[in-house]
Amino acid sequence: MHRPSIHQLRNLTSASDYIELISLQDEFMLYGFEPTSEFLTVHAAPLPEDSRTPAAGLFGITLPKSWQAVGTILGGCATHSESKEVLSVDAQVRVVVTRSGESCTQLFIDGSRLRPPPKTSVAKQSVPEFAPQDLHPAHGIVTDCMHRMLGLAAPGDAPFLEELVVGLWLNQVMQAAMNTESLTWEQAVALHPGEPAELSESGLISVTPSLETITEATFRAAEQLDWDRMRLRAMQGEFHATALTPEEAEWMDTTMFARWVAGSIPEAETLIRTLGRLGAEQISENIASVLQSVQQGKAHIE
Repeated sequence: MHRPSIHQLRNLTSASDYIELISLQDEFMLYGFEPTSEFLTVHAAPLPEDSRTPAAGLFGITLPKSWQAVGTILGGCATHSESKEVLSVDAQVRVVVTRSGESCTQLFIDGSRLRPPPKTSVAKQSVPEFAPQDLHPAHGIVTDCMHRMLGLAAPGDAPFLEELVVGLWLNQVMQAAMNTESLTWEQAVALHPGEPAELSESGLISVTPSLETITEATFRAAEQLDWDRMRLRAMQGEFHATALTPEEAEWMDTTMFARWVAGSIPEAETLIRTLGRLGAEQISENIASVLQSVQQGKAHIE
């Protein structure tokens, strides 16, 4: 643990104030901000190591109530959220979350702060209306951890279960494709957790369902899943796919737990591309159509 540093308060009250006290020289550090009537104590320590992900070292930590904010600085590779284009292999991000739920993020690319365009949307509940354009909320497991450390609910909503069903299906199809010389579409459909196909007594698909029917089965399977129930099972040690201890599942809230589970499955688009490279081009194209339909929220494929 690093020795705490003492700063004069000077009306430091917001996330944007606290974030300026995080050093850009030290990556993978955790900061705690503890104000008194006269001074601000800044506690600093390396992020606890964890083989699952750097953020996992924070699981289960609850900060003292006297600490009014928590911050961190991470380094690594920055990619575009949509195109996945690599923006930099030398990126740093500073994040602060206050006990009031305000959050602030600063991203640095090759040492220069990246400022979003003027039309960047900002969550009103996370950043005050008067916040400068370069301050915006982060999202993900690290931010979820910081909220939970302060006893706050993880921000935002849990991921859609429908996409989780597609991810689970893709994982099964991928394993079958690697173990089968020539995987058929009928065999892939039979692996769908929503059971969209009717099987004959011999175990074969009697009528191959349409893509619309498979999409409907995806929504039907999602309705049978429940994040609260899944988290309860993890808390009881009955759900092992999350790589979490029962105590860690209890420390999370349902939203954070859902993000962790969904994030443990590779992105569907990546699996679809890999499936195509394995020689199952038509299967990958069909599943991509189902995924697109699910994301659009309707059981219809052109």
